[in-house]
Amino acid sequence: MELRAVLRARACKARTPYQPEAWLHFLSMSNLIHKYAHIPNGLRFGFMGSVPTIHCTYSPPNSLSLLTQHDTFAIILDREYSTERYIGPLSRIETKILIGPFQTAPLSMVPKPSRPEKVRLIQNLSYPLHPTDSISSINSAIDSDLYPCTWGTASTICLLIWLLPPGSQAAVRDVAEAYRTIPLHPSQWPGLVVKTGDDSFAIDCSFCFGFSASAGTYGEVTDAGANIFRSQGIGPMSKWVDDHPFIRILWEHLKAYNALRKTCAAVIARNGGMLVEGSRKWYCGSDMPDGRIEEFDEDASFPILDLSQTSLRSVEDAHFTYCFEDIVRLSKILGIPWERAKDILFSACAPFIGFLWDIDTHSVSIPPKKKEKYLGAIREWEARSSHTLQQVQELYGKLLHASLVLPAGRAYLVSLENMLSIFHNHPHMPCTPPKGTNEDLHWWKAGLAQPTVSRPIPGPIEVTDPAAYSDASSGIGIAIWISGWWRAWRLLPGWKGEDRDIGWAEAIGLEFLAITLLDQCPEGSCIKVFGDNRGVVEGWWKGRSRNKATNTIFKRIHELSAASKCSILIRYVPSTHNPADDPL
Repeated sequence: MELRAVLRARACKARTPYQPEAWLHFLSMSNLIHKYAHIPNGLRFGFMGSVPTIHCTYSPPNSLSLLTQHDTFAIILDREYSTERYIGPLSRIETKILIGPFQTAPLSMVPKPSRPEKVRLIQNLSYPLHPTDSISSINSAIDSDLYPCTWGTASTICLLIWLLPPGSQAAVRDVAEAYRTIPLHPSQWPGLVVKTGDDSFAIDCSFCFGFSASAGTYGEVTDAGANIFRSQGIGPMSKWVDDHPFIRILWEHLKAYNALRKTCAAVIARNGGMLVEGSRKWYCGSDMPDGRIEEFDEDASFPILDLSQTSLRSVEDAHFTYCFEDIVRLSKILGIPWERAKDILFSACAPFIGFLWDIDTHSVSIPPKKKEKYLGAIREWEARSSHTLQQVQELYGKLLHASLVLPAGRAYLVSLENMLSIFHNHPHMPCTPPKGTNEDLHWWKAGLAQPTVSRPIPGPIEVTDPAAYSDASSGIGIAIWISGWWRAWRLLPGWKGEDRDIGWAEAIGLEFLAITLLDQCPEGSCIKVFGDNRGVVEGWWKGRSRNKATNTIFKRIHELSAASKCSILIRYVPSTHNPADDPL
């Protein structure tokens, strides 16, 4: 009877640090309630997560990591019970009496990516991988695209920083136990029961790691929260899961910056406002000179306000539109549980999504600890002669992330990408890396070993168009055409072979253009060229080619670009409009 009373009370009021009435108040007064109408009630009673109806009780064993880290698991359980996110402990029979048939998923503890000395409890809700007539995984019933939210991607942050006025600063705050702050609707509980012992269970009342609906549901709550901050004049700001960078500007630039935001808002509205692609919401701005599109994670409809009269100011804060205390004050009202130990106070440099962003110099770098982490991963790789699929994925993921600062690195990931496809149905069977992998990793070690690994933040830079075209014909040769001047070369007999094909020849044409043009352009130039082979054009957009011979050429062009501190922008042109076709 006591447990039934607990369940009834929880159904009437969810356990969450957020204050539903405060969220309703701010969303209503800012005319945001129509956009986030379900958020206040979700905070009161719990959010739906598309958990299917459970017809048969199913409870597979947990990971062995719970036995090897028994003491840590016990601490986690105490925390979950004390916060009332878990109801229990209960026996199997008691759980079934209270909520009917239920399903558990294997629990495991894995190191946190940013803090490997700490672990995170994860429910493998994609288990079992192979469903039967009566049992299937919880995640198999969930389409994560039904839970879209905004993400502060690298492109979004680059644009945000480029548009800032001089002297701007950033602070970063991290929400504590992110997904666990979001309550789960009681109707969803039967699918997320956790097995804590041989005959010991707990009803999980919050979203968790490993649940397909968690990222999007939490993301939409933080979307609403970010817009509440913006509506109160705090910003600009962004977010990536639980990390939130808050940007402030000098009040002397307030009028001009708000005028810029108003212009951006008008363009975003003309382009359809909020757009949804898969699980991502974003806002489309203007076309940039290099053909990219401005990507925003807000509609820029709220002006930044001067909040200098709302809180006490230090000398350092005196000339800025808001201060850290303004964030603290609003956060307390909303009940946002920031992890204070991770607070990064306002400065010109701030970490976000694993990089260090310098607002003054418009540069982004890989922090020293992150560099050493990546170098350590390469050293661990080199200590083995063969590798499992998971080991390949882990190293590839780290280096792919680093390629945002070392873009030429994309051409040195092809060997690992090829290796990802050779495991087939044997992911745990170690395989030998493809030929060339060691050479690629040598490049990565040299790049990451530099004292400073950084690059200018890519922004809306001007593009130089020298009317430069290249073309290749497998039966004749290669030609380049620049502003009416041309030159052509014959291909030698037997040129095909060892991965050399027409794409390789087209890439040689691009290299000849790069050699000719980069030597003559001022440092920092972005040069537009044209080609009529889609494989080469789109491969260069990605910075690499699957074809080994073509990729080797891309590596050489990357080296030329780095030496001249210029970049090559290639655009597709149909063969009928390619003047480099005439000499051939």
